[in-house]
Amino acid sequence: MSEVSDNKPLKKTARMELLKKQLEELEKEPEEESDHEPEAEQDEVIEKPKKEKTAKQKEQFEKMKKVREAKIAENKKLKAQLAKKEKEELEKKVVEKAIKLKKKQIKKQQVLDELSSDEEVVISKKEKVVKPTIKFIPFM
Repeated sequence: MSEVSDNKPLKKTARMELLKKQLEELEKEPEEESDHEPEAEQDEVIEKPKKEKTAKQKEQFEKMKKVREAKIAENKKLKAQLAKKEKEELEKKVVEKAIKLKKKQIKKQQVLDELSSDEEVVISKKEKVVKPTIKFIPFM
């Protein structure tokens, strides 16, 4: 310990040796054995006894629990009904769209069939329409 009393800075090796000696001394000291361990007591959390609920509080709790379960069940039914309704509406829209597309195809096919049956029909080009032009006289 004379090294500690000197206020000179220690070299790394000297510091390491000093720390090793102090560690050995601490390990040699006999541990005090006791019935209760102070470390374990610090880890434990002291729990206060809970206040007992009254009979009326317990009844009210059970009543509210039943109401809550009923609402949960009702919400599940509503969600299932909404999902079913949305699915039906979507299917209806898909069917309507398919019908419209099929009708368009049929109309196109009829037009093509008519054109192919009437080979002599000549489609004339639209004549160019000449629009009259209006000239403005500048105001002097």
